[in-house]
Amino acid sequence: MKQSIHLIDAGELKALLAREKHAVLIDTREELEFSQGHIENAVSNQWFQWCAKAPATAKSTLFEPGYWGNLDVDSIEKIEASLGDLGITNSGTVILYSSGIASKGREGRIAWMLLYFGIEKVYILDGGYNAWLNSRGAVSTQEVKPKQAKFKVELQPERRIDLNGVKRLLDENRGTEPLLVDTRSPLEFEGRLYDYQPRMGHIPRSVNIWFDKYFASDGRFIGNEQFLRLLETEGAISSSGSATGIKATYCEVGVRAATFALLYELATGEILPVYDGSLMEWSHNPELAVISGCQEEPDTKCPNS
Repeated sequence: MKQSIHLIDAGELKALLAREKHAVLIDTREELEFSQGHIENAVSNQWFQWCAKAPATAKSTLFEPGYWGNLDVDSIEKIEASLGDLGITNSGTVILYSSGIASKGREGRIAWMLLYFGIEKVYILDGGYNAWLNSRGAVSTQEVKPKQAKFKVELQPERRIDLNGVKRLLDENRGTEPLLVDTRSPLEFEGRLYDYQPRMGHIPRSVNIWFDKYFASDGRFIGNEQFLRLLETEGAISSSGSATGIKATYCEVGVRAATFALLYELATGEILPVYDGSLMEWSHNPELAVISGCQEEPDTKCPNS
C-alpha cells in the first residue's frame, strides 16, 4: 500500500476544505480547548482514547488517561467501528491539527495511528490552531456529528514496534552506536524529571533528539533540510544523508515519537517504526535496563557518586 503524510498551511487547508466537502477534520487538543473554539466543522478526538489499559501491576497513576501509550489492538472490529463513527474511510481525506509545540505531538500521534491502521494519506496543519487563527479562518464552538462511514483496518506493521521488538533490536546488535531515537527533553532523557514513571532515564542505545527542536520560531515545523541537518548533528544520519543504525523511535508514551517518525519520513522518505509503549512500558519491567544521569551503560556509577 502506498501511503503518504502531508504538512499543509492554513491557506492550503482552506482550499482543501472547499474542494473536498467530505473531508474529516480532527481537533486533537484537549476537550476544554475544543469547546472554547475550534476550526469550523472539526470533530474532537483524543489520542489516549485509542490506548490499552495499563497492566494490573502498574501503579494507579498509570491508569489515568494519557499515562499509558500502547495502542489497543485487541479488537479490530471495535477500531473499525470507531473510525467509521468519525467519518473516516481508507481513501478519504483526513486533516489533523492541535496547538503546535504546546500539544506535544497529539496530532502526530493520531496521524501515525491512522497510517498504521491503513489510511492512505493524512494531512497535518502546520502551525496548528494558532496558524488558522492568524489566517482569519472560520471558527466555531458548535459540535458537529460526523457522517457514518466504513473503515477497513489493514495494519502496516513496518510503522510500529512493540516491547519484544525493541528487545530483539538490542539483543541482536551488540554494537555501541544508537539504535533508538528518544524524543523527550534532555532532563527526561537523563532521568531527572517525572517521578511517576516506574523508573526514570532512557532505554540503552538511545540518542536524544528533543521534540522542541522540530519547531521554528513561528510555531511551524522546521523544513526538511533543517530537519536533516538536525538528524546529522545528533548522529541519526550520516553526512551523506544515509541512515545510520537508527531503527525506531520512542518517548514517554509514544506521542512525541510519532511526530518525529512522520517528520523523519517526510525528510528521508523512509518509514521509522514507533515504539508506542515507550519508556513507560519499558521501565515498568524490572528486568529491562534503564540508563539514567551520566551513565553510558546500565548498572554503572557516575563519578563522585
